[in-house]
Amino acid sequence: MGQSYSKTQERQTEDQKQIAAQLAAVERVRSELKQKKSAKLVNLSSSQLLQYRELEQRVVALKSELSEAESHTAQQEKEKQALEHRHSALLKVLPAGVVVLDGKGIIREYNPAAVELLGEPLEGERWFDVIKRCFAPKHDDGHEVSLKDGRKLGIQTRSLKSGDGQLILLNDLTETRALQAQVSRTERLSSLGRMVASLAHQIRTPLSTAMLYAGHLRRPKMNEEMRIECAEKLLSRLTHLEHQIRDMLVFAKGETRLAEQVSMQAFFESLQTAAKPLLDKHMVSSTWSNASQGQILCNQETLVGACINLINNSIEAHESSDARRQLEINIDSFDADGRFACIQINDNGPGIPNTIARQIHEPFFTTKSQGTGLGLAVVEAVVKAHKGKFSLRSTDSGAQATILIPLFKPEQNILNPAMAREVTK
Repeated sequence: MGQSYSKTQERQTEDQKQIAAQLAAVERVRSELKQKKSAKLVNLSSSQLLQYRELEQRVVALKSELSEAESHTAQQEKEKQALEHRHSALLKVLPAGVVVLDGKGIIREYNPAAVELLGEPLEGERWFDVIKRCFAPKHDDGHEVSLKDGRKLGIQTRSLKSGDGQLILLNDLTETRALQAQVSRTERLSSLGRMVASLAHQIRTPLSTAMLYAGHLRRPKMNEEMRIECAEKLLSRLTHLEHQIRDMLVFAKGETRLAEQVSMQAFFESLQTAAKPLLDKHMVSSTWSNASQGQILCNQETLVGACINLINNSIEAHESSDARRQLEINIDSFDADGRFACIQINDNGPGIPNTIARQIHEPFFTTKSQGTGLGLAVVEAVVKAHKGKFSLRSTDSGAQATILIPLFKPEQNILNPAMAREVTK
């Protein structure tokens, strides 16, 4: 907008110069004719008198054009000043902090909200120095950044259209995150009673079974084959208990620290390794496809665990089906601009009955005789902690679970020292 106005103003100034030049030329001719007229008016021919009158008319027209151009320029200048005043007033009352850097990473403009967040001095300071002075990034910041006083900021950056400098927008998310944590805590507390009852019920059966197999192992006359079988069953029950308790803890805690920057290739391999024993045990064939080369900020163990929950659900959905078990697992970039990694699990099971489609996302809802009903609740809690999205739907061939996780791009992080050095050269 500023560039367009500047070009228009330049054109108008040039037009005014041309009009003024023409007017000056006409005035010179007019002056010469006046002198001739006063000296030898009687000697002027009719054609010269006509030329003189035309010049006078031209002078009047040029004066009118010049006056109109000057008036228009003055009006535009007034509008420009009013617009600048309005923009300045809006910038001052904007609740978000705004910082403008030049091409060398020096702060040239800022608003009061930026001062409230970052303190002074700001004008003329290097942004890299302000980062060191004000920010104290923590390993669990995720997609936000902590200040030294504990507040959490959301930071967005945009390159200026001129290509010389950057605009930085700072949002104080401290209260928002605190309110979200409080709401989440209240919801978890309201589910605590049901969780305790479910935990007691779910632990009792596998624990009793484990104790039974442990008792068998104490028999001195048990043969080696029977001892190995009891040990394997004991380990199976204990593993089941461990998974139940892990899911309970993830659901109860509701928060996950995103401390790992992992490539999608590494995550893909980790998920494949974790899923192989489960797939082999149930003789499930699977196809794997990974086309994403991006990175994600995550807690790899919990995210892999959430995917294993979904794979396990797909396997269990086939227990009442005669169809050959077939899982298709795809990990891919979600859309054209590469903003998301998409983890997609497809199966050829019976799909999701319409009668329970709305209930499956509720904690403690289960159609299994033995189950906590926390499988999908845990998946949703983990995905939410990763700032992602989770969906589950029926398809023509079965069910499809989709997890979207934001891709992490270090070069876009304004607090990345490499980038900070780049804009402060």
